[in-house]
Amino acid sequence: MGPPGRPPAKREFIMKKLVYTLALALGLLTQMALIPGPALADEAASADKPPQWKVDASAAFVSKYIWRGIMQINDPALQPSMNINKGGFTFNVWGSYDLTDKNNHKNKFTEIDLTAEYAFSFGDFSLPVGVINYQFPNTTFKSTTELYAGVTYNWLITPTLKVYQDVEQAHGQYVNLSLAYAYDLPGVVKDVTWQLAASLAGGWSSKDDNKYYWGVDSDAFSDSQLTIGLPIKIKDTVTITPSFNQVWLLDSKIKDAAGYDSKNYYGLTLSVSF
Repeated sequence: MGPPGRPPAKREFIMKKLVYTLALALGLLTQMALIPGPALADEAASADKPPQWKVDASAAFVSKYIWRGIMQINDPALQPSMNINKGGFTFNVWGSYDLTDKNNHKNKFTEIDLTAEYAFSFGDFSLPVGVINYQFPNTTFKSTTELYAGVTYNWLITPTLKVYQDVEQAHGQYVNLSLAYAYDLPGVVKDVTWQLAASLAGGWSSKDDNKYYWGVDSDAFSDSQLTIGLPIKIKDTVTITPSFNQVWLLDSKIKDAAGYDSKNYYGLTLSVSF
């Protein structure tokens, strides 16, 4: 969920810059959300039932941390996250906490991502737009920011296309297409439901993006990932999700730069909704 196998650089952790970026993005998203038109037809129709605040918190244990095919740490990490949602607005704070000394950062956060998003709804279509700021405390990596936009169609198999534009460091583009499917399994215990969930995603990176992260001076289909999970929900409040993830690198130059063709890792996530 955040960047990094990048070349070492002078540490940069400028909070004023972060606050300014998020405030500007939030103002833009708020202005967009207030524009009248068909995009807000659903909200207008339910004006008598204003949206409520929702909070979701989770903590994921992963056996490795891999982001867009890039190995961040080849050892376990703990990744807490919190979502605050109201209507189409979502604010997320996500972090990665090293559990071993593999990268000399044991018991330290090495990444914190802050995301602000607004999702427009058109029937079964959802169009999210947002901004992500990536920070890397306790490391020498530079912070960076991405703007993104996407489209999701709610169907039996749910496709999602997202385009990311780095505006601070890489200045490149990353495009991700994913397909997700969930099958409800027969209930065996009262107040407990479970599913078999699977997703398959593939990524394309621009020349600037690949040069920054991989040292590869060309556009390329960079990575793909298969995820299989078993979310178990208890009383619609607590969800426990074991998962298996298989990652493949797609471009021969990127494979040579990484020193591997594929990796897999396991995860166990505990989520609570309020």
